[in-house]
Amino acid sequence: MSEGHIVYSNVNLSDTDGVQTINHHTYAIYLVNRDANNWVEVKLNGKHSVVLPDSQGHVHNYLEVYGDYNTIEVLTAGASIGVFAVG
Repeated sequence: MSEGHIVYSNVNLSDTDGVQTINHHTYAIYLVNRDANNWVEVKLNGKHSVVLPDSQGHVHNYLEVYGDYNTIEVLTAGASIGVFAVG
């Protein structure tokens, strides 16, 4: 990971929060599904979809996605994620 600092974080971002704005340029965003049973779809910059595997049967680590992202939205109903962005 490159040098930088956290410019956005949320340990419980859910579908009911809608589109969240990251008010800083990023070089990576880190996402983890907090749902034990379901895969979760997240939309970045209003156009890039990322699907996070369920935490019970697959992954317990953050997924690292490189790029400059200024919005994030959880699309899967009833789901929540942990997220932080580094810029």
